[in-house]
Amino acid sequence: MINELEKIKDSVLLQDIKVEELSSMLGCLRGVIKHYKKGEEVLSEGAEIKKFGLLTEGKLQIVQYDYLGNKSILSIIEPKQIFAEAYAYVNKLSSMNVEALVDSTVLFLDSDKLSSPCQNCCSFHKQLVKNLLFIISNKNVNLTEKIECMAKRTTKEKLLTFLSLESIKQNSKEFYIQYDRQALADYLGVERSAMSAELSKLKNERILEYNKNWFKLLQK
Repeated sequence: MINELEKIKDSVLLQDIKVEELSSMLGCLRGVIKHYKKGEEVLSEGAEIKKFGLLTEGKLQIVQYDYLGNKSILSIIEPKQIFAEAYAYVNKLSSMNVEALVDSTVLFLDSDKLSSPCQNCCSFHKQLVKNLLFIISNKNVNLTEKIECMAKRTTKEKLLTFLSLESIKQNSKEFYIQYDRQALADYLGVERSAMSAELSKLKNERILEYNKNWFKLLQK
């Protein structure tokens, strides 16, 4: 457990919490470490969620499948990020799947214990709640951006909206995105072949340049 703490001690969730308090925090919040192989399901649709996860190592994706089995990627989870916190607090069954993209390790924390300070009056509880509120607010912003992309009618509009938002977030006309081509198509809800064709057109029109996950916007 100590090794896992070293990997996440500077995560947003643990910001401004003293290092010497981390072990006590894990005991108070009933922290549990679980390991997952690439492709393994971390959380499944319809599951009752009592704990939220903090990824200590690896990479996860949050996805939804429609009735026909088509996949939509909601987000990618990188190390030091949390997931499933909303379901853990509203006590509703999950409508999403969380899958391991590579071998991954997750620290699960009890949501009830975090929101209800124990009788020991641990000093870190207030800071944890503050950090969690910041994370949830930031996720709401990201969700708004996804809705903005999805609201566009054409694949070209969805692509340019997504890339423009990434450029603004990274404060540069040149930037890397976290999605490969298939994952980006799933995120935008479009066919990969149609998206690739649009990317080629945009490149030929000198609107953007790209190479794998690297993009450069040439026009405003």
